[in-house]
Parts: sequence; structure tokens; C-alpha cells
Amino acid sequence: MIIDKLIAQNFRNYKNLDLLFNRNKPINVIISPNGMGKSNLLELIYYFSYIRSFRNLYDKELIKKGNKSFFIECEYNNNQIDNKITIKYHKRKEIFINNKKVYKFSEVLGKLVTVLFCNEDIFIINGSPFIRRKFFDLLISTIDNKYLHYLRKYQELLKQKNFILKNKSNDDLLPVYNTQISQIILYIQKKRDEIITEINKIFQEVFSSVGLFDDKVKIVYSPSIKTSKDDHNEIIKFYNDNLNKELEYGFSIYGPHRDNYIFLINGIIFSKYASLGQTRLASIVLKFSQSEYYKKIFNIAPILLLDDVILELDTERQKRVLDKISDYQQMFITVTDKKYIKLFNNIDNINQIEIEKGQIKTGIRD
Repeated sequence: MIIDKLIAQNFRNYKNLDLLFNRNKPINVIISPNGMGKSNLLELIYYFSYIRSFRNLYDKELIKKGNKSFFIECEYNNNQIDNKITIKYHKRKEIFINNKKVYKFSEVLGKLVTVLFCNEDIFIINGSPFIRRKFFDLLISTIDNKYLHYLRKYQELLKQKNFILKNKSNDDLLPVYNTQISQIILYIQKKRDEIITEINKIFQEVFSSVGLFDDKVKIVYSPSIKTSKDDHNEIIKFYNDNLNKELEYGFSIYGPHRDNYIFLINGIIFSKYASLGQTRLASIVLKFSQSEYYKKIFNIAPILLLDDVILELDTERQKRVLDKISDYQQMFITVTDKKYIKLFNNIDNINQIEIEKGQIKTGIRD
């Protein structure tokens, strides 16, 4: 999977961006001091994959100051087939895939597959359960539209159920909601467990080989409703047994929205045992595990977006991480100085893109 061309008008700090990329130079190193727009270029590419900013901004906040709309377009090649995604935003969003308008978020997921590595990834390891659920939900939704559909249906039913619990009215409907929700929960839990089993294999091997650590790591999926068999009736019974407790709280305290993923090192939770360096490395290894899993599912390597994360590691681990990702077809890496080019073994594979105040100074352009 390779991006051939990017166009952006009034997106973030880019007035008119028009970039062509050379397939013979798969490593695109974006060089600029902080605050000049290098991360905005990664955000642009990320947006084509997930139709959202990785900074959790609203679409209107992505418009260049002083304007009322933005236009972005990406031409890319997937398994020797040329494709194009076009997005227009003016009060509302319009999305086109190969010039055909699409209306559902699920129609875009999995088209241009990218994996973003950024400094905030450390919070996936030691932050709140909400951050971990959000990460894994997006990962699974990218490869499984049914999971995304069930997740949205669950959130819809949960909202209605919470309204009843909060107002303590029509509580005779709660068993009905619990029955509807139980089938959805069974699928969500099963899929989450399957993914963690696969991701764990990669995560454990890479953490050891890149980190040079003897420590043993593991990701554990911890559902808030634990079942002993593949039976939604067990979930219904659990909900009915805890009905009074949820009424007392005034909201649902069990279900996928309360699940957790626990990162362990030597059997102890990361935040209680690991050093900052180990946690930082674990966050990078997790994203690499995601990349490798996508490669297996889609039978093609995703595009890697690395936002300054390499600079957070010591020299030896920088080299080991770069060696792990060296066989990917295309990557975009932000750095603050040209001196970091020496980290890469094959200088002939590098396209240098210098950015100053939202303007591309050098790089591939016909």
C-alpha cells in the first residue's frame, strides 16, 4: 500500500498542498522544528484512513484559520490497483471513493490502512481503561464491520437503558434491554478476546527482541461480565442478578463499556512496575504489533506514520525499531533536525521533506 499523491486546501496550516511521492523512496522523513506543521501532514494522511483527527479535534477545527471549508484528496495504490479518496468539508462532510460518494464510516475503514505512532501512545499502556478500549475498538472495527455495527448498536441500547436507570421509571423494561444487549455483548467479547490472543504473540516477541529485556510482558483482556461458556443466557442472568445494584447506581456498571485491557510486565501492571523507558517502548511495540496484524489480515503492509516517537528512544533501540519496520512499503517519519537521517541505513530510500510555516521547502514534486 503506497500513497502516490496528496492534495490539501485550507487543511490545518496548509493553504495549498500538492505532493507527489516516489515509490522508489519509501521512507519519507519530514523535517522541521516543532510547531511548523510536520505533524499536520501525518494528521492529513491519518484522516483519510479514519475520517477523523488523531488529536480528537472537530472537523471545523481542522480548517485553516480565516477560511470556511477544506478540501483534501489522496491517490494511493493497493495491491497494484490505483484508488482515490476525496473529502470535502463545509459545515458537513462529503466523502468520495474513486469519485463515488459514500455515506457510511464503515465504507472507508480498511481502504487506506495506516498505523500512527505518537508520543501519546504511552497512555494506552498506563492511562485510563477508556483510552485502551478506544484504541482496540478502532483496531477491531478496521478489520470487522460487524464488530463496528454491534458496537454502535450496543452504545445506542446502553444510552436508552441508562435513561431508564437514571430516571428510575419503566424499569420493567430493563430485562428486555438486557436480553437485547446480551447477544451483542457475546460477539464483542469474543472478538476482543480473539484479537488480544493474536496481538499478544507479536507484542511479546518484539518487546523482548527490540528492548533487550528479559522481562516477560502480556496483554490481558478483562471483561466486566465474565462468562464460562458461549451462552448469552449467562449474560442475561448476570444482568438480572445485578439489576438492583444498577438501579442504585443510576447507570449501567457492567458491559463492554466497562471492559479493560491490562498490560503486564513480569505479572505486574505496567504502571506499578515498569520504567518510563520500558513503557515508552511497549507503546511503540504495541503499534508495531497492530501493523503486523493488519499486514496479516489485509495481506498488504499498512502505511506507517511515526510522529517523533523514535527520538524518545536511546540509539540502540532506535536502530532496532527502524530495522523492524524497514520492510514496510511506505512510511512517514517526523524529526526535528536533519542529523537524524543518519539513523537510517539506506540513504537512497529516503525522501526528505522540509517544512517551514506550512510550506514545503524540499521533497518530491513534479
